[in-house]
Amino acid sequence: MLSDNTSKRKAPDPWDIGFGVVVLTGSLLALFVWFPADIPTGFFFTNAIGREEPGDAFFPIILATLLAILSAIQLISALFKKNTQDEPSVPAVLTLRNLRFLVIFVAIMGAGLSVMYWLGPMTVALLKAWGIIDADYRQLTDTAPYKYIGYVVGGFLMTIVLIAWTEGQVRPRSILAVLITLSVAIIIFDVVLKNVLLPPNADF
Repeated sequence: MLSDNTSKRKAPDPWDIGFGVVVLTGSLLALFVWFPADIPTGFFFTNAIGREEPGDAFFPIILATLLAILSAIQLISALFKKNTQDEPSVPAVLTLRNLRFLVIFVAIMGAGLSVMYWLGPMTVALLKAWGIIDADYRQLTDTAPYKYIGYVVGGFLMTIVLIAWTEGQVRPRSILAVLITLSVAIIIFDVVLKNVLLPPNADF
């Protein structure tokens, strides 16, 4: 005979399973179908002078691989999670609250990415108009401090706003965590990898 705890277990949440399946499927299709077909250079390639450097697929492969790993963890945890009757039941339907969450999330991400993309060029344009510098942003995409302006400010604001929204507050350790994350990313992608430009500088 089943125990009381076992009899009270509910089926896995279909939203958790569906999210994991969709992201995992998309990541695997990107890694094994989309990237090999559409990206000319691989993870690394040898340039004209014989030096190995990150290829066009470097960042897409890293991102898709991370998404595949995280979605697999999400899917496994959803399948084996033990839900009891004491936990609140969440209906598997879209609600206005879900849509509101999605709209706010997209708005925060869009605003943060806009700041990341436009703040550097706008700052350089103003400095040029005031006669402080005589170069365009395209000429400064690999020059400090201009190349860091959009990435640092946009990334910081976007992350801090998301933390404040989800947690209802911004603690000093949250600010420190964001600054450390941004600094580590700069060290990896701007110092260690010499031929990689921080986003969004490669687009200019």
